[in-house]
Amino acid sequence: MRIFVTGGTGFVGREVVRQLHGVGHKVHCLVRDPERARRLLPAAVELRPGDLTDPSSLSAGVKECQAVVHLVGIIVEKGRSTFERIHVQGTEDLLKAAAEAGIRRFIHMSALGSRPKAASRYHQTKYLAEQAVIQRGGDWTIFRPSVIYGPGDQFVNLLARIIKSAPVVPVIGTGESRVQPISVRNVASCFALAVGNPLSYRKIYELGGPQRLTYNQIYQIIAEVLEKKKKAVHIPIPLVKPGALISELLLPKPPITREQLILLQEDNVCDSTDAVHDLGLELLRFEEGVREFLKP
Repeated sequence: MRIFVTGGTGFVGREVVRQLHGVGHKVHCLVRDPERARRLLPAAVELRPGDLTDPSSLSAGVKECQAVVHLVGIIVEKGRSTFERIHVQGTEDLLKAAAEAGIRRFIHMSALGSRPKAASRYHQTKYLAEQAVIQRGGDWTIFRPSVIYGPGDQFVNLLARIIKSAPVVPVIGTGESRVQPISVRNVASCFALAVGNPLSYRKIYELGGPQRLTYNQIYQIIAEVLEKKKKAVHIPIPLVKPGALISELLLPKPPITREQLILLQEDNVCDSTDAVHDLGLELLRFEEGVREFLKP
């Protein structure tokens, strides 16, 4: 099958493309920087220059394809790249291009916690994008993953660097919010397994790993894998907010944003039974997954 992929050069996208290619699909990737994309993606992947904010490049990109895998999302807003512009308008433009090309199969990456009255605009706009996918019709599938980790992520690897170098480990808030970290390999498998699987048509799947862990437990597991003993120091969220605002205004890649502070205060857990049943998914335990790419 010829599959058009957005976000294929990102952390999750690279693994999705690798697995789609590995099971025999012909992958076409929307890319802003072809030279960089050629270094990151398998040689057989066809690069289609363009941008999610350019509807004409989407129309050109989906030509000759039979399915769309839409992965683009942002966690930090910059300039015109707002949650509304990328999550909502970008998805609507891509849906229109797919419909005009006669493509029924549309697989969409959302996020666990997406809902209409969410505390964060990130989750609100993710929900609006889901609604656009559903209302368009066709053979859609939506995946809502919890926190995704793996080689090259900005979650486990960031914590690992802090644990290795800092005298103490700063923990924002109480550290008692629960998440279900899921391996990027598991998430990518969902996309590869769903493409031609009618059981997944017109379904929303919530994806989480097999363990519900607090952030305190996650820090402890990473420290044990690295064979490091570090004391955790909890920083109240009100003390972090001013720094988050300043970093948003001054830094191209802020270490923490006000939206992320909202997300850190919410539980992000789910039941992945449907995905395990319909897709034959085998979930990787967090410690086992972390050991694969973190070396003491």
